[in-house]
Amino acid sequence: MTLPIISGYSAALIAILQVILMMTVGIARQSEGVSVGDGGNDALLLKIRRHGNLTENAPIFLILLGILEISGGPQMVILGLASLFVLARFSHAFALSGPNTPAAARAFGAFGTLLSIVGSAGILVWHLSGTT
Repeated sequence: MTLPIISGYSAALIAILQVILMMTVGIARQSEGVSVGDGGNDALLLKIRRHGNLTENAPIFLILLGILEISGGPQMVILGLASLFVLARFSHAFALSGPNTPAAARAFGAFGTLLSIVGSAGILVWHLSGTT
């Protein structure tokens, strides 16, 4: 069995980003006096969605990547998918950090995330169909 080194590093980087985004939500909630929801505050809502979007996308990608890596998938493809996903998620978080961030950062974040997940799923199916 191959140890999932690339998946492990990817998960660690995503976990760090997740904690940072979680902390920004917590700090914003405390400063706004809001314990549940966004209290009608658009800036807080943006922070909540930035955090939530990562929470929604990271698990499925990391599961696909880990299975692909453990099953002996092509290492350079795995590294490329992992790099794309991590860069896309940092770009997306940056894009949603304020009102004056470049739209291209959000587009890269969204498209890179989509491409990483769909690519991982497709390559995993292709790889597993060749190993049976």
